[in-house]
Amino acid sequence: MIFCSSRNGRPRNIRVPQVRGPHGFGVPSVRLLLAGVKGQVFVRGVEVPRIWGPGNQQLWTGFILALLMLAPLSASAQTHFNGAKALDYARQFVAIGPRWPTSPGHLKAEAFLRDHFKHDALEEDAFTASTPIGPVDMRNFIVRFPGKKDGAIVLATHYETNYWLKDINFVGANDGGSTTGLLLAIADQLRAETAGGKKLDGYSVWLVFFDGEEAIKSWTDSDSTYGSKHLAAKWARDGTLPKIKAFILADMIGDKDLDIQHDTNSTDWLVALVRQAAKKFRYEKYFFKQDGDMQDDHLPFVRRGVPSIDIIDLDYGPNNSYHHTAQDTMDKISAQSLTIDGDVFLETIRLINLR
Repeated sequence: MIFCSSRNGRPRNIRVPQVRGPHGFGVPSVRLLLAGVKGQVFVRGVEVPRIWGPGNQQLWTGFILALLMLAPLSASAQTHFNGAKALDYARQFVAIGPRWPTSPGHLKAEAFLRDHFKHDALEEDAFTASTPIGPVDMRNFIVRFPGKKDGAIVLATHYETNYWLKDINFVGANDGGSTTGLLLAIADQLRAETAGGKKLDGYSVWLVFFDGEEAIKSWTDSDSTYGSKHLAAKWARDGTLPKIKAFILADMIGDKDLDIQHDTNSTDWLVALVRQAAKKFRYEKYFFKQDGDMQDDHLPFVRRGVPSIDIIDLDYGPNNSYHHTAQDTMDKISAQSLTIDGDVFLETIRLINLR
């Protein structure tokens, strides 16, 4: 409600219609505040100044003031993902240091995830990978949040760093760190929604932290994506795979200069839903401006017929100069990018549940 005074000085109320924000909440429309009203105007108890234009037509110079004062109303009505929390989780995780397979840092990364999810439905998926340096023990982590519908949506990332970069202090802040932080913050929201034995309104959501995405020596089909190949094969054998309604992979999307490519190996209808989710928040400029053939942890699921999408920004730094270098550090990632990621991921889940 906007409070005005008429020409005779008596106060009167003008009801300002509401408009719908990105999350469907009503916010006052400033346009009606400024049109066709004469006399003093007060917005949230503060008088809006005025001037006289040509022909003595009253204009409201408080336009900018009104916008500024109504902005908190609009902002408070919008609920966004907590990208700052995701960034904080990423910072804690990256502080472990390099976490390449067989390293002490890798054991610390495992312990970090184990401790974080100790009160959740956590499964540790240990296996031995055959690699160019011989057998290597690896471990995936799977966290399940139950839903009311039969089936599951998988959100995934990898968490380790490159074995072949073990001598350059490569900490993978964006590459593995940012998306681990993203999923940890998404877990906070899912945990709150399932507290006290409740279930999610739609499908179950499973968070998967893959080991061994990075090559041990150099990227080939056999020397890469060890954890996802292992888990996809395991779930194919035990009958889990048909339960997966969608597989959504996050990779390198904490980049301050966010530019998510369209992966041509991804499932078309999932690409369309992610595009729709981004449009809801007016995030279109961050998504799918370039095409690419992405070789990543989603491919073992794509090859088994699981609807899958790789949400990846493979343009990291000038001419991709930060990728797989010691420059992949926390100062290159941002809470803003993680907010965008989280908003789109959670909205995509909602849209999948409506299918």
